[in-house]
Amino acid sequence: MRPLRPLTDRILVRLPGPPPFWFVVWASIPWMNAGANLLLLDDESRSAVWDRSSWVVVLNYAALSLAMVVTLWGTRRIARRLERLDREIADVVESHARTSFREVDLVAPPLLGAVALASAFGVSTLIEDGFGPAALRATTWLALGVAMCTFLWTFAALQLGLDRLGHARLDLHRASVAPDLGLRPVGDVAFLGLWLLLAWLVPVVWTGIPDAVGFVIGGVVLVAALAVFFLSLRRLHRKMVEIRDSELAIARRLYAEAYEPLRETPTLAMLGERQSLLSAADALEKRARAIQAWPIDEATIARIATIVTSVIAVTVARLLLDPFGL
Repeated sequence: MRPLRPLTDRILVRLPGPPPFWFVVWASIPWMNAGANLLLLDDESRSAVWDRSSWVVVLNYAALSLAMVVTLWGTRRIARRLERLDREIADVVESHARTSFREVDLVAPPLLGAVALASAFGVSTLIEDGFGPAALRATTWLALGVAMCTFLWTFAALQLGLDRLGHARLDLHRASVAPDLGLRPVGDVAFLGLWLLLAWLVPVVWTGIPDAVGFVIGGVVLVAALAVFFLSLRRLHRKMVEIRDSELAIARRLYAEAYEPLRETPTLAMLGERQSLLSAADALEKRARAIQAWPIDEATIARIATIVTSVIAVTVARLLLDPFGL
């Protein structure tokens, strides 16, 4: 089966040398832009972030560099993870990752997004500062935008594919064996996309947009990411709940049938006769109750809660300390 190839993967395989080398080159683009701002542009022509304190400028460029590494590596990581998903869930889900996540291969959407981003920065700068600063900013954001837009497109394709998996038929006989119904790999790849998105986007928002605006945008990003994460898994969630309820109903029916003779003849002798059946039915009910409602376990849910609270805490701290120049 041909591997999934996002836009940045297609670019990297055509460049000489190993991909990690080009990760470093791509990550150095913000610092090249910073050098150009210092050496070639006057104070009035520099981007808005240069109006803030020097440590915020450094943090902003560092966040952009981190964003390049996270998006380039994260896009490849998600694509390779999706290729393994077929084998990992083949026993329980009648679907094919290559088909469910086919939009990952599309080149036009992320490329058009990068061009639109570069054009927006270039045109606005051209109007305010002239051709030189506009050319610098447009070129920089075209390079940065290719990596960012490819990751965003891959993330969107991941969510769409997860939703498609919710339409696939589950093999109930095999699925009901494990508490996660054999869908743990689906939850893992969904969580991978979520934390990678937050890992590159939140630092850029924190360092690049000041005061309450950054707080609002950070909150919107967080809420949107969580909403998309759970919405993409909602169909699988419903199926998992249906299977759990079905298994519980079977276990309770068997327990009632095993208990009925004891109800009619409540003696120790009858209890001894029915004990093994009652124990087996009780074990079935406990196993049914252990079936998860989501393809993510409690530890992953706890990690999501930790990420959310950490993002909120740091964002509030930044909002409170910013007026003091800290």
